[in-house]
Amino acid sequence: MGREGVVSADSAGSIVRFAKRYAVAAGGALYAFTVGIGNARHRHLIPDIARRLGHRAGDTPRLHTVAIDELTSASTEVALAEPIAHDGNVSLVELLVLARLVRERRPRHVFEIGTFDGRTTLSLAMNARDDAVVYTLDLPSEEPTELALERSERAFVDKPLSGARFRGTDAARKIVQLYGDSATFDFTLFRAELVFVDGSHSYEYVLSDSLRALALVGGRTGAIVWHDYSEWPGVTRALDHLASRDRRFADLRWVEGTTLAVLIVPATLSS
Repeated sequence: MGREGVVSADSAGSIVRFAKRYAVAAGGALYAFTVGIGNARHRHLIPDIARRLGHRAGDTPRLHTVAIDELTSASTEVALAEPIAHDGNVSLVELLVLARLVRERRPRHVFEIGTFDGRTTLSLAMNARDDAVVYTLDLPSEEPTELALERSERAFVDKPLSGARFRGTDAARKIVQLYGDSATFDFTLFRAELVFVDGSHSYEYVLSDSLRALALVGGRTGAIVWHDYSEWPGVTRALDHLASRDRRFADLRWVEGTTLAVLIVPATLSS
């Protein structure tokens, strides 16, 4: 067979492979967004696809961006357990950013607001130094709240067990599970050099949690990271408000390619 025949065969093979992938993707999309919409993994695809096609929920985010490899080093080695994201989890890229931050900044105390299933908690603990403590606060199921939750958030609160994905792991020895409403919880008993805010997504809760996160750092050098910026309107509005109205949050940045926002807190910043 001559070269032209080989090229033609390769082209035909590529067309067939593309057609098969197209058929599977089209059929899968039809199923996922019709009969299969009850599956949480399928629902998780909807906002991602909408974002890729230019949809914005609420106001356009106003924070300046920072590249992942500018915020953290690409050479930092991390451990990533539980790579599959469930509905309500951070993405794998976001998990990588958080793991890098913990590895590089080596906080002695980490505080997470919003445990959910414990996937992020586990990653924070696995990448933290051996003597670190990771505190994670979750709202008990069916407990009334001080502030109003977003209507769709109850599905993440009413679960059988907080932190199910870190239970029984080696890293669980570093984790302290706490329970309470972040709007009324006594944070004065704790301190942290890294805080991850992923509790309620309502505007009022994000404002409250952000101020409490800054108090946890307490004038020391530290970092605060928020989840779901640009995704949930309440998170976006709250962080945009803080960045434009409160000098302590003026350096808030949106991590490029993610729904994470980050504030690197200098030691002189007063809470």
